[in-house]
Amino acid sequence: MIDLNTLDRGSGFSLHEGTPRLALVHHGFRANQIGFADARQDRFTDRYASLGLLNLARSAQADHESGRIRHRPEFRYFDEDHYADDARLAADITAWLRPAKARFVLVSLYSLAFERTAGMLATLDPTEVCIVIGGAHPTMAPRADFAHVVVRGEGGAALRHILTELLEPSFGQGPDARGICFTRGGESHMSPPAFDRSLATIPAPAFRYDLTRPPDDSVERVRVRWWKSLGSRPQIYICTQSCRSRCSFCSTYVIHGNLVSRPVPLVSADLDYIIDELGHDSIEFHDDDLLQHDELDGLLADLGARGVPWSCNARAEFMDSGIAGKLYRAGCRKVFLGIESLDQRTLDYYRKGTTVEMNQNAVRALDAAGIGVVCGFIIGAPHDTVDSIVSDIDRVLELPIAFLSSAILTPDIGTAEFSRAKKRIPLLNSLGDEGTRMNIRPRPDLFGTETPYGLPTVCEEVSKKQLNELYALANCSFFLKESSVARIARLTPADRMEEAEAWCAVQLERARELAESAELDVVRTRAAELLAARV
Repeated sequence: MIDLNTLDRGSGFSLHEGTPRLALVHHGFRANQIGFADARQDRFTDRYASLGLLNLARSAQADHESGRIRHRPEFRYFDEDHYADDARLAADITAWLRPAKARFVLVSLYSLAFERTAGMLATLDPTEVCIVIGGAHPTMAPRADFAHVVVRGEGGAALRHILTELLEPSFGQGPDARGICFTRGGESHMSPPAFDRSLATIPAPAFRYDLTRPPDDSVERVRVRWWKSLGSRPQIYICTQSCRSRCSFCSTYVIHGNLVSRPVPLVSADLDYIIDELGHDSIEFHDDDLLQHDELDGLLADLGARGVPWSCNARAEFMDSGIAGKLYRAGCRKVFLGIESLDQRTLDYYRKGTTVEMNQNAVRALDAAGIGVVCGFIIGAPHDTVDSIVSDIDRVLELPIAFLSSAILTPDIGTAEFSRAKKRIPLLNSLGDEGTRMNIRPRPDLFGTETPYGLPTVCEEVSKKQLNELYALANCSFFLKESSVARIARLTPADRMEEAEAWCAVQLERARELAESAELDVVRTRAAELLAARV
């Protein structure tokens, strides 16, 4: 990490001379598996702000209002989408920060964009600007040579500590300093992740959505993926933190600790702000599992009274016809359900805590209630074979789902899957110094750019290239199916149908490519059959 003493020797950096300025930088979010897998699909990615950064801004605002921060912080939100290149983004950040004595850049660092974000931040002057990074990746791998401070886990208390104690002898000490990692005078200070319950107490609104509004003060144009779209002016939101489950491929619970639920009165006040003041007409809940909210019935009652459509994520083991009916009556119209597989051995390997029957019943209950199911589906477990994957694809295609969200099992940094993979794939030790996980990042030079980007697959009998072919086959098989097209047409808003049709057209092109040149015989054969059925 950049030594904090560089700021001591810099151009008058000081916390004690007026308003600090904090540049919230949304960078690298669009570097996702969809685009890396097939550039044609990149146009279908999300466009929305970082809730983590907007929550930090609200936390600091509330801390100033309660007297815990001396000077009122000034924030500006910088989104890479608004810039032609990183050079212009960095120049704008620098120009806006320059008038202040206390200048901060806050960035959520994404694994897939590690090198690109590092390159952008390296263009900033570390003697003038304090660079702070956080998010899922730094929580798992906190060593970064392009930042002064790395925050692991929740950042509200850490930001308060930074804004009051940075460069003081007391910096890095006390409960608020948990999660803060830095180097000073050549000595490194590392801290474990911080967990807090601020989501349950921060005054409404919990997120500074106002920072993302255009200069003309019009409604922010959030763009969710067409298959989750419900309104013309959606907004994203969360009211729970962490997840009660412990799936092997996920690190949410490692990053956020135990479950925290925002009380319904505060959720209601947040929604008043989002819907009535900002003018959004639909809500996309980004909670890992909305059904885990401590006051679910009260939450659903509030949502139902509003008459606003919304979508959420949920888990199959808690879903039945009764719950599905409640969700529908409360305005829920789409649910992402992490089915992952209809093979019990695979579900057990993923530590899903579900059965094949639970998965099937959950999808059918939601569909019967009138709710479109976005089905999460993962291939590439160590025991998988070509035949087992094809059979699993066939079983999933029998379900009445509105969208198939396929993925290849990835040993993401910090997950149980990564720990498992390290024991079987020695080359994974090359991702960090001497096999540690403190500065791990994807290595496309070692593992290629196919999904999973810069990481190996863990399947023992099916290669990475073959898994990508099977992944493409699963998508083509679903989106070229007549019943799928009919369900998509029924559940997609009219203003997003052109995009839905374009997505299906990409899958048709991919099917032609698979039929022509796939390495696996079964993929070529099945792709050809899909094309023949359309004639």
